[in-house]
Amino acid sequence: MPPLLPPLPPEYDADVAQMATFFQETLGFCPNSVLTMQRRPALARAFIALNQAVMTNEGRVSSALKRLIGYVASHAAGCQYCQAHTIRAAERYGAAPEQLEHVWEYRTHPAFSDAERAALDFALAAASVPNAVDSDIAQALKKHWDEGEIVEILAVVALFGFLNRWNDSMGTPLEAPAIETGQRFLAHHGWTGGKHVSASATPTRPGTPLRDVAFVTVQFLLMAAYLANPDAWRVALPDALRYTGLGLALAGGSVLLLAFFHLGRNLTAFPTPKASGQLVTEGLYRWVRHPIYTGVLLIALGWAAFSESGWRFLFFVLLWGLFWIKSSYEERLLLQRFPTYAAYRRRTGRFWPKWPR
Repeated sequence: MPPLLPPLPPEYDADVAQMATFFQETLGFCPNSVLTMQRRPALARAFIALNQAVMTNEGRVSSALKRLIGYVASHAAGCQYCQAHTIRAAERYGAAPEQLEHVWEYRTHPAFSDAERAALDFALAAASVPNAVDSDIAQALKKHWDEGEIVEILAVVALFGFLNRWNDSMGTPLEAPAIETGQRFLAHHGWTGGKHVSASATPTRPGTPLRDVAFVTVQFLLMAAYLANPDAWRVALPDALRYTGLGLALAGGSVLLLAFFHLGRNLTAFPTPKASGQLVTEGLYRWVRHPIYTGVLLIALGWAAFSESGWRFLFFVLLWGLFWIKSSYEERLLLQRFPTYAAYRRRTGRFWPKWPR
């Protein structure tokens, strides 16, 4: 069905637009529900302020758990718009992939703690009509959470009680990124987007961005050129430097293999992260954000020294420059996808570990 009222442009109200930057962190875009509310700017501003207050963490109820609570509550209410938004925000706030994929097995799946089970049981009962909160559910909640945390949990359920009715009655159209997330995590639970998705709005699987193709093409051309003319510009080096270079190349190979292993199924040659990818911060990635580039640079520098090739030294420098530009572009995309990336970037080095201060 078409929306009861279509969303207004993001710039419709300057004050709302300024406050709505909050959603760039939570979702990566301003939701159409807020854009529709702008017809009464005071309502939109009040809603954003309430949303910020409810989602602020003052206890142990994490940002990811709050979004899973919102998802369970929205599922109970039947709002597919809010289901897609909450599962997307849970992913962006670092919910474990096992939790996202098995959210409806939370009572038995080992990815969920007893405290999380109690919170999700309460959310499901509180969002049901008629209300299903009983003494057993209340006691289980109190066993794991203090009074302030219980207020936070119920505030999330109540917030989505408003949003579920707003979006289902308004027929708010789902945004393309939210549809993609819903298809990835919820389709196998029967999620379709319902009235919030029209046939023309359903995104097809996106192709590889042209900029990604350009980066990878230039990268492989530089690598091919590195190998093409090794005898050009021969540079005589002492054996000590040559064999130091050989050691660097071997170390670079080891770094490269470890980086591939730690990245696992998230590995891609392109700067744009995979749609199903997760942020990896363990292994080599605990200290360096781009260890694959580190490995390639060590190999290129070390082998240039061992082969005494000025040509290869030149293309080592060109590869370094390309990797710097490519990684900067990649990090802009990761910042949009993962809110925790900014803090991760501050504590790690780009290609080499940061020196402790």
